[in-house]
Amino acid sequence: MKTVRAALFVVPLFLVLFGMGGLGQSILVLNEQCGGSAGYFSAALKGLELAFAETEEESDFFLALTEGGPWDLVIVDEYASQLDGDTLDAIADYIAAGGRVYMNYWDWYEDTSAPFGALWLEDYDEPLPIYVWDPEHPLFTTPNVVTLLEPKADTCIVDGAFFSVAEGGVALAGYTPDRAADQAAIIVAKDGRTVLFGGILGLFSGDANGDGRPDGLEFAENVLAYLLSVPIVRPRPPLWTAVTAADIDRILSEMEIEFAETLSEEGHPAWVLELAGTPVALFVHGPMADGYTSLQLYATWPTSDQDAIFLVNAWNLNHRGSRAYVTQDGAIALDAELYLEGGVNWRAVAAFIARFEQTLIAKPTLSRRQLSCADHVR
Repeated sequence: MKTVRAALFVVPLFLVLFGMGGLGQSILVLNEQCGGSAGYFSAALKGLELAFAETEEESDFFLALTEGGPWDLVIVDEYASQLDGDTLDAIADYIAAGGRVYMNYWDWYEDTSAPFGALWLEDYDEPLPIYVWDPEHPLFTTPNVVTLLEPKADTCIVDGAFFSVAEGGVALAGYTPDRAADQAAIIVAKDGRTVLFGGILGLFSGDANGDGRPDGLEFAENVLAYLLSVPIVRPRPPLWTAVTAADIDRILSEMEIEFAETLSEEGHPAWVLELAGTPVALFVHGPMADGYTSLQLYATWPTSDQDAIFLVNAWNLNHRGSRAYVTQDGAIALDAELYLEGGVNWRAVAAFIARFEQTLIAKPTLSRRQLSCADHVR
């Protein structure tokens, strides 16, 4: 038997408009959290500077859905109240008419889940991790790589449900590491127009990929990119005091530098790239809640020169911004570090990378045979 929880109504919040005009001005959001769960869609839309209309009142949402619009996208992030049958019918009608909808909800039933290509099986009352079954799907790659959704909060009673796939649905993730018919948690349907999320997104404050950003927020951004069918790029902050893995991916991509992402020996994100024909590793250090506070570029190559230490010392006397040294293995290493705590802009980070490339062009020609950075990352 399901528990119906009462919503907390203090002051009615009518439809509120956020952001500037342009992309996203026709996004409707029902955002009602429970017990302090996070409203990741509201945060994602504001962070991406997309305009949207938001309410936590079901009555306002119903009127906006049935009499407002037209809407490019509808987001239902409902964790506090049991939705009225008329509202659920309006959502189903909107989908049938060709609308795009994302929904997470605590009170699913068979009729509620059917428009999303899913069959509700049963609820659960403790948040469960969600494992990605189709890692190549855009919901898990664009603009953020999501490998696991990890809940860290449990603020109300019912926290999600188990589903199986109904006609037209495709299960992309579930509650088991391997695909199982009765364990589906994320289902898309209607040719990519609907996304059902079986958990409560606001509980997924974990950071499974270690990039300093909550899993729920990153997945919300991916949902927006997928359902809007447009590229989503986070605006650059005026000053960075920390960077995330997604920030680094974006900088390298905008600089047209090919890279492969991996992990450092400490388990933090790391990148292998090539600058001036030399394999280079890019590391992040100083993990904080909002990202990492320093960047390190590192390259190494072998030498058989017995005077390597003297040559490296001479190099350091005549160059600034990076340091060269001889490793314990007798190779020459070159590294540079950029500290972000005081605040740097995007151009400073890009210039840091470009300067290291110029330094490599002028590096001591002790050997042109390069070492791979693979022994420093895993």
